[in-house]
Amino acid sequence: MRIPKSYPLAFGMVFSTFKTSFSDLLVQTTVEKRDEIDWRRNAAFASFGCFYLGGVQYLIYVPLFRRLFPTANTFPTLTLREKFANKQGMKETGAQVVIDQFLHHPLMYFPVFYATKEIVTNPTNPDLKKAIITDYFGTNFKEDMIALWKIWIPSTVINFAFMPLWGRIPWVASTSLIWTCVLSMMRGSDAPVSEGEVIGPGVTGDSYSLFSGAYKSRMCPVEMDSHLSHITVSASGMDKIGMVARMCKGVADAGGNITMSKMTRLGNQFVMMMHVSYDHQKVRHLDLLESIRNNSEELTVKINNLQPRSTGNRAAPQMTFKVSCRGPDVPGFTAAVTSVLASHNVSIENLDTNVVLEADGRRSFWLDIEGSERKMALFTDEDVKALSEELKNIKGSDGMPLSRMTLKVAKKENGN
Repeated sequence: MRIPKSYPLAFGMVFSTFKTSFSDLLVQTTVEKRDEIDWRRNAAFASFGCFYLGGVQYLIYVPLFRRLFPTANTFPTLTLREKFANKQGMKETGAQVVIDQFLHHPLMYFPVFYATKEIVTNPTNPDLKKAIITDYFGTNFKEDMIALWKIWIPSTVINFAFMPLWGRIPWVASTSLIWTCVLSMMRGSDAPVSEGEVIGPGVTGDSYSLFSGAYKSRMCPVEMDSHLSHITVSASGMDKIGMVARMCKGVADAGGNITMSKMTRLGNQFVMMMHVSYDHQKVRHLDLLESIRNNSEELTVKINNLQPRSTGNRAAPQMTFKVSCRGPDVPGFTAAVTSVLASHNVSIENLDTNVVLEADGRRSFWLDIEGSERKMALFTDEDVKALSEELKNIKGSDGMPLSRMTLKVAKKENGN
């Protein structure tokens, strides 16, 4: 306690530097599954943590707020009963939260946040005007603010009401670290993660969406309840605002339940696929179909009956697989990977592919597969290694093995 009390600025800068560097390392190794650490990126984030999070924020939270609000130093030391009795202290605490969340973060923190992200992502030709004016103020402002306030208004209330002045920066850094840890543990490596989301106390809309839609193991929803009736709904057409809402409204109005859906935009085309379950004793099949089509007149809609997979007559999955591949964008790679899995009797439950533009301008191919193996004779570790080697030896269109492809195969036996 003596060191942070005696040297609060230095302590806050060191703490924030360590926290920001550690958070980025955590995301690089745990979320992005990198084989090599990007130390240049880590150094950039550590510098941001040191000078802005530890330095600039200290000057705002301690010297500035102490001058503006006389109770800032004494209010945190009061008991809870004394706090409620101190109306002036409560007003000043609220004022500090308002200044921090509605002035400091929107007008100072996030512009620096986006500028740092742009410099790290495009070091050779950063476009700061686009990053701050177009991306932040023009596109992401509302989403970023809502995401920020959900996490940080409660945190800053605790910070300004209970933390001593020397503890304000460590509290902010600790909250940010906890957020990053939760995101890393829940999300895994299922999607590209923005470098910027680990560098500050605030959280962007992108990272909040990742957290709230965090990864969970998925199986075919038809297997979840074989007592219901099921249909698949696929739709395509010109992309317009409100397409998703109208299709979902059609299902909801008729009493159906959307259990799984996929939607994407391909150029100017909108494509969506849904699995819908319903109780045929309460919902008429024709009413459900009519409601969906009436709400989707501008789309080409196709509806098929779906029979539940007869899981009772099949062996339960003895092993589940997760295969993740990252590497150069080569035509035919998905077909080659799925063919190898099929030859090993692996049933593919979910498949996601993306082409990602890396910071250095390269196009990388991302493939993630969840599969299951139902043979009673379980794969041994040697079998899994053999499968991995076979996947690694897949050849590209030029006939050469894709040696640059990063491959990870994880298995679970009987849920372990």
